[in-house]
Amino acid sequence: MVNGIVLPIKKVFSLVDSKVSVEIKDEKRKLLGRLVAVDEYLNIHLDETTEYINNERGRTLGTVVIRGNNILTIAPSI
Repeated sequence: MVNGIVLPIKKVFSLVDSKVSVEIKDEKRKLLGRLVAVDEYLNIHLDETTEYINNERGRTLGTVVIRGNNILTIAPSI
């Protein structure tokens, strides 16, 4: 049964070059952008990034790099 388990890191690697929503440990802040790269520590590089605070659109940030230990969730965006 162990063969059926997908590790979270592999799932995140599969999201490279797609739109993702990233929730960070900063007062309900989310970033929406295209995942460019990820490493084994879940440090991520986003492009075309927009900031959302309390589900309200904020600034357009462009390219950002987020350290893995500051991330709460990473999810594919619709």
